[in-house]
Amino acid sequence: MMRLHSRASTFLRRFARQDSGATAIEFALVSSPLFLLILGLLQVGLYYATQAALDGGTTKTVEALHTSFHTGTSATLPTASALKASLVTNAGGLINNNASLLVEVRQLSALTSGAVAIVDGTTDYGSITSVLVLRAKASVTIFAPGFGSLAFVQSSAIVRRQGT
Repeated sequence: MMRLHSRASTFLRRFARQDSGATAIEFALVSSPLFLLILGLLQVGLYYATQAALDGGTTKTVEALHTSFHTGTSATLPTASALKASLVTNAGGLINNNASLLVEVRQLSALTSGAVAIVDGTTDYGSITSVLVLRAKASVTIFAPGFGSLAFVQSSAIVRRQGT
């Protein structure tokens, strides 16, 4: 029994003196939080890039609507699918024309409460002098754990319908 005890204590003393694996353990302890921080920063960066792309696409689509309203001839009112296609084209590669992209045009007067859900495909252009709101909602690719609240971005822009 004594011999077994001395072998174990000798092994433990030799193990305690060895430092060849200390660097690997320190690297594992330091790199894990650093990796998670970098992953989180990339996820937040993707969220803001998607938000900027959707804002740009919404603004350019409203500018195209504004131009079509002021041509002096009878304005062609685009369908919901044409609005989606215009928004995706103007937004760049981060916004896809899939089931998660919601686009609508409503009269500003129809948005009476603070939380009106976006109903995909709604095109209420109102009368000739109506103030219109183009609203869009798109999904964001989530690859980092714990960022489910950043799954969607929303954007809106206002234009006045004028002309004939």
